[in-house]
Amino acid sequence: MSGGAFSLLAQDTIHSESAKVAGNWKMSMETPHGTVSGPLEVKQEGSKLTATYEVDHIGSMSLTGKVDGKKISFSMAIPGADMTLTLTGTIDGDKMTGSSDHAGSWNATRQQ
Repeated sequence: MSGGAFSLLAQDTIHSESAKVAGNWKMSMETPHGTVSGPLEVKQEGSKLTATYEVDHIGSMSLTGKVDGKKISFSMAIPGADMTLTLTGTIDGDKMTGSSDHAGSWNATRQQ
């Protein structure tokens, strides 16, 4: 393999490596009605994500999303409202932070 081909292969490997986000998180989100928080359980299959977010007074919400390197995005249907919320953000080790399209900022911390 020539040095140029190896270099290209190494770059592809680096760019395709997604952060590992599977596990249990504690997530807080700013909404027009105040801060909501609760446990977030994330399952990961490659870059695809599925998750369950439990919030007092709202209940369980299912999320789907993806991770691309250190970038993350989720979508969730809000129970009792005809609205889908999209969250985007970044992952930094055991912390995620970002914003949403219909609410304010959000953050999550990995639980042990």
